[in-house]
Amino acid sequence: MSEQKIKGAFMKMLTAIVRTTSLERVVKSLGNIGIKGMTITEVKGIGDQVQLFKPYTIHNRLDIIVPDDRIEEVSGIIREHAHTGLAGDGLIAVSPIDWMIKIRTMERLQ
Repeated sequence: MSEQKIKGAFMKMLTAIVRTTSLERVVKSLGNIGIKGMTITEVKGIGDQVQLFKPYTIHNRLDIIVPDDRIEEVSGIIREHAHTGLAGDGLIAVSPIDWMIKIRTMERLQ
């Protein structure tokens, strides 16, 4: 298995939970700044906005691998387009990535 650098930058995993009504705005805005690769999953969760007849709410989760030097820009776009000021707007979490493996080529990216 060969090793290569991840485009000379350290990477982060940005996970964002956003309202389903915000998803299209967020994805389009990220695409406009060149962020096109992401995983989007429909998720159920419980938070501050618990409702009387629903035990959970449905949101969308975005997982995006982002270079360190763009993490503030990407999180800012998500905040700008997902914010309503109401309970249930979601959250953003950022984690370091130690390494990745491209399954097709078996390359380990560090």
